[in-house]
Amino acid sequence: DEVSEDTGHSDQTVLGIDLGVNSLAVSSTGTFWQGDDYDHWCREFEKRRGEMQQRGTQAAHKALLRLGKREEAWRKQYIHTIANELVSEAVEHDCDVIAFEDLSDIRERLPHAKWHHVWAFRRLFEYVSYKAPEQGVSVEQVEPTHTSQRCSRTDCGFTHDGNRQGEHFECQKCGYELNADYNAAKNIGVRYARKRQHKLRSSPKSGSGDAPVDVRVNGGTLNGESHQPLAGD
Repeated sequence: DEVSEDTGHSDQTVLGIDLGVNSLAVSSTGTFWQGDDYDHWCREFEKRRGEMQQRGTQAAHKALLRLGKREEAWRKQYIHTIANELVSEAVEHDCDVIAFEDLSDIRERLPHAKWHHVWAFRRLFEYVSYKAPEQGVSVEQVEPTHTSQRCSRTDCGFTHDGNRQGEHFECQKCGYELNADYNAAKNIGVRYARKRQHKLRSSPKSGSGDAPVDVRVNGGTLNGESHQPLAGD
């Protein structure tokens, strides 16, 4: 997994981000960027494209090209807005790092995601990756395995497929209940924190092996060391 180089800080605070179909993005601070409007307008554009294609005229073809450009511009602007808000969320909470899940196998992990969802996930990561450094925030990716099935409660960490039912997460061991995407966002932050700490401790050049990496959550921070390891760590 990629872990950022030392920025000179004795410690770091990370904002975890989960991407999904119901909510395009959810932060470990509990902020949700819902996908309802995005889905609605993508369906509307698709409907209009279908109507124009049925006409089959030259005028309809030209109108189809214009519609395609309008749709692309709208989608890009929509994701730019979310990216700006996401970076602002990190800055407002004094985060040094924004951690996303690795998007390499996103289609396999989210079989219900449509093409416009996958497009949105990749663009959002791309936009945040160049916007965040302008604000002094680095952007990283972590291995996503089991971040959706693991309990993010500090003293638990129990991982089981039965913990998640759609948008709802309820730990089968400790009973902790919360939104499933919010739970995953916290786990993504924790995974980065653990990777960062492991890297510092294994580096012969590091004189700050015990420098804390905190995960910014709603109402405070979590420390990666206080969690059970996730599978894959």
